[in-house]
Amino acid sequence: MKTDIELISVGSELLSGRTLNSHAQTLGAALTQIGLRLSRDTTVSDDIETIQSAVRGALERTDIVVISGGLGPTADDITREALAGLFGCKIVMSTDGLAELHTRFAARGISVTPVSERMALILEGAEPLINSAGAAVAQRFSPTFGKTLFIVPGPPSEFTAVLHDHIVPWLIRQFPDAVPLELRVLITEGIGESDIVTRLEAAGFQSLETSIGFYPGFGKVEIRLTAPADKKSALYETESTLRKLLSDYLI
Repeated sequence: MKTDIELISVGSELLSGRTLNSHAQTLGAALTQIGLRLSRDTTVSDDIETIQSAVRGALERTDIVVISGGLGPTADDITREALAGLFGCKIVMSTDGLAELHTRFAARGISVTPVSERMALILEGAEPLINSAGAAVAQRFSPTFGKTLFIVPGPPSEFTAVLHDHIVPWLIRQFPDAVPLELRVLITEGIGESDIVTRLEAAGFQSLETSIGFYPGFGKVEIRLTAPADKKSALYETESTLRKLLSDYLI
């Protein structure tokens, strides 16, 4: 099973600028901590064919896809319908999800209506994943052998809850040998990104076992060094070398 994971966020409000989409940052950080990688982040509008095209393409590239948004009770919440059409399956009521919905609404003194019950619908054959932060049930669905979709509510608090309650534990079980990358961070001030690279190249600096990323902003450059745990010594050697070469600009 491939360790690269893709994210598809559904919602026209994310593309119009009305709502900030923070899911990639949240998911990417969680995956990095367990030694996996978010390889692609795609945002699409509330359109069935667009959603289907994005999911179809993602499954051609990787084995695990997280899909967020479009699970609410309104007419524009069409993620389930798009996926049911793509995979030729039915949409059914989750008894566990419906029971949780009634419990949640009762605690707030709210009546469950036929419209709100839509939030307990899942794809036939999917495993419901109870959403501890909201009413819409999440789900894990395997359209074909070796392929897994996590279908998750869009609100950030609910996305994060399902991620940490269900997705991360499942991934840890699937990838027991995955090892988080070792990370070291240097921050410079008073020198631009291109000048840093020029200085390193002039000194003949090369890093074969450590990945280096440069992230400029607000007059500073953050240099992130990462390497597998078994290359920790190379990582520290790279850090030491950079500290010497950039000593007059480090903060």
